[in-house]
Amino acid sequence: MTAENDETGGRLLKAVEAIAINPIESRSMVDKYLEQSRSDNPNASRQAHQEAVAKMVVKRYCRLAATSGGATALAGVIPGLGTAVTMLGGGLADAAFCMKLQVDMCMCLAAAFGWDLENEDARHLCFLIAAGGALEKAGVEATTRIASKAGVNMLRQYLKGATLQAMKELFKKLGIVFTRKALEKALPFGIGVVIGSGANYALTKYVGAEAIAWFVLDRDSREGSASI
Repeated sequence: MTAENDETGGRLLKAVEAIAINPIESRSMVDKYLEQSRSDNPNASRQAHQEAVAKMVVKRYCRLAATSGGATALAGVIPGLGTAVTMLGGGLADAAFCMKLQVDMCMCLAAAFGWDLENEDARHLCFLIAAGGALEKAGVEATTRIASKAGVNMLRQYLKGATLQAMKELFKKLGIVFTRKALEKALPFGIGVVIGSGANYALTKYVGAEAIAWFVLDRDSREGSASI
């Protein structure tokens, strides 16, 4: 059973990596939102603009998560449909698309807070936050909440050496959740329906809030240390 779970989690992780948003698209979206924020509030601080853009990003992905329709109807909305279905089959592909939304959102948030998405650590961080937040929302027991000082320190430590192992473990847990269907209401991976339920909206909103809190805590901690 453990080997099967490992395989499912590994396949899920690879599929999400294959269809995740690229750094150029993330940066382009964030730049447009930043331009809008600066136009609306020209005298706002850099930090205020970052948080305004972050809220716009989460709002966008919550709207995507609330879009109704089956997987075939989303081919034009979410690139990589054929790739995920080929890699995973229809059912698990739904899980991959659900997690793609969370990862894409976190990558845009990382760009908003100044992370360079061409850097492997930044991309890995987004996967960790997205998967960790999704598991929290699902009620999967965790020792440390993502949006806390301890959570910031935990993910910083992962980035120093245990990143890939941590990602594999988190996606293995996501694979177990999907396979057992024990938490369908929290993580709505219904076969044939990628997004379109209130639960997906709630999941995206939760992960977005946790991610913003993480990036703010990380930013404030770094800036506070630099000023000493």
